[in-house]
Amino acid sequence: MRHDESQGVREDSGFTLMELIVAMMIIGGVLLGLAAIQTSALVSTQQTRQRTLGTAVTNQVMEQLRALPWNTLNKGLRSGFATAAGGDPNVAGSRLRPVADASIDEPLVQSTDQETTKAPLSGGGGSNLTRTRNPEAPGVVFTSRAYVTRSATGTDVLTLTVITTWRPSHRADERHVVVRSRAYAPDGGCGDAANQPYLGACQALFAANAGASGAEITVTAAFGGHASDPAVDASTPILPGSATTVASLRAGTAGVGLSAQQSTSVESSALHAGGALTTGGDPAPSVTTGGQKSDTQASNDVGSAGAAPVDPAAVTSFGTAGSLALGSGAMTMSLTPGSNGRATVDATTVRACATGIAAGQPCASSALVAAAPTSASLTVGTSTFVLSSISPSTSSSFGGRFSSAPGAAAIGCTTLTGPGCAAAGVTRSLGTVQVGSGPWSGGAASSGLVQVTSYTDATRVERGLSQRTNPAVTSRSGTVRYWNGSSYTTLSLSGTTNTTVSTGSVTWTGGGRTITATGTVSVTPSSSLATAADPAGCTGEGCSISAETGAVSLAVHYRIETASGVSAFVVTTSLGAARASAGFKAAPGA
Repeated sequence: MRHDESQGVREDSGFTLMELIVAMMIIGGVLLGLAAIQTSALVSTQQTRQRTLGTAVTNQVMEQLRALPWNTLNKGLRSGFATAAGGDPNVAGSRLRPVADASIDEPLVQSTDQETTKAPLSGGGGSNLTRTRNPEAPGVVFTSRAYVTRSATGTDVLTLTVITTWRPSHRADERHVVVRSRAYAPDGGCGDAANQPYLGACQALFAANAGASGAEITVTAAFGGHASDPAVDASTPILPGSATTVASLRAGTAGVGLSAQQSTSVESSALHAGGALTTGGDPAPSVTTGGQKSDTQASNDVGSAGAAPVDPAAVTSFGTAGSLALGSGAMTMSLTPGSNGRATVDATTVRACATGIAAGQPCASSALVAAAPTSASLTVGTSTFVLSSISPSTSSSFGGRFSSAPGAAAIGCTTLTGPGCAAAGVTRSLGTVQVGSGPWSGGAASSGLVQVTSYTDATRVERGLSQRTNPAVTSRSGTVRYWNGSSYTTLSLSGTTNTTVSTGSVTWTGGGRTITATGTVSVTPSSSLATAADPAGCTGEGCSISAETGAVSLAVHYRIETASGVSAFVVTTSLGAARASAGFKAAPGA
């Protein structure tokens, strides 16, 4: 039987060479198309990034331009700016005609006296050119040009234009971004058009503060108190064998402050008693105790983020402090800050925070009451010397901004006209202060080398339209008793007291040591400084006043002689002071 192969197809037949070539050409064409699309996408992304960067650069230059003062903008470009920039394709004659926008055809503002320090409008040489590079666009330079043209709507309106150009590559066409804005002449506001891009609302300016600096006790090695004292420097310890070079105690301090223009802000703070021992070295390490701080703020600025609240609660705090000690063996020194003092700080724009200030008048007050004495003592064997002791004292400060209700006579600002008045003051009262007490030979100086009793001081200041030249109200009183070598001499303190006196010398011998002490009392008078550049209206620099109650300083020099040598230290007790200041500046044109 005959077999016919044409009746079937072989199962192992495949693609011919021609078919494979055609398939590969089709696949290759698709891949080339995909590659072209990917390349185009990358180029488009790069160009978009460059345009974003160019827009950011343009906006940045525009913000710098808008931040220039009006008087600078109003002068426009410096004459010759195009030459300084090496040519300007956007300028035709004295008109702005940008290549990038043919619709713009405006007269340029130019001046020969425009400064060359007002970039980006008039930088070095008067050029209006700014070049910016960004690492996100390597090799690309963004060139920005700034222009000022006079608006057709009036002489008090300027048109600001910034044009930034760049080339994505050496062969690509130039790209550009144009940003335009307007600047308006300041009108009806307060400020200085030569230094501000715009003027704020026309308001008077007030400022006031008051504070009570507490008494301080400071102990250092003696510097030349006696010709035979040992040579010392800043690294010399107070006592032989001790590393402490400075020992200090500070009674509490309290104060207030206020500022007002568009709105009023008031603050109050207090610092409790504390102490520190400082040793030599750089930086000098120290050991501290006490010194806790409390404060509060209030403001009637209800439109600004982060402004203080209008009526926070008053804050009461209690200070705690431990004793500090230095020295060793038979001779040691102990310093104790007044602990458990009570401080109350208050600031409000709603309530009455101090007697004599009506509710609704922004005010601040700070009161500090010490509960224990602040003292420093020296122990030699079984004998104790009170180097300095300050009995519990009190202080209170106030500050107020008066616009609708006057203050009481003890506060100030009793008369209100125009924008009103600001006042601040402080009052202090010290307990008995005694320095240089000890078992001195012959019963000498039984009440110490110096004793201060019944000490008080106070100062108050005010400034406003009706208080342009009012003097400070300051007082000081107290009694100083100092050992004159055989008895006590009494010195009455007043605001005008200005003197320096020395005490007699006292000695003690025991345990192989001889201690000699001599004191000095220094008193400076109260003072005040009033500035009224324009007392008729308090415009310009305004009218201000500051005052303080003067200083009282008690210094005792201790000389210790032993068989092994001589050492010496000085204990200085400052009674602190009351200080206050106030200022008023009328609104321009007021």
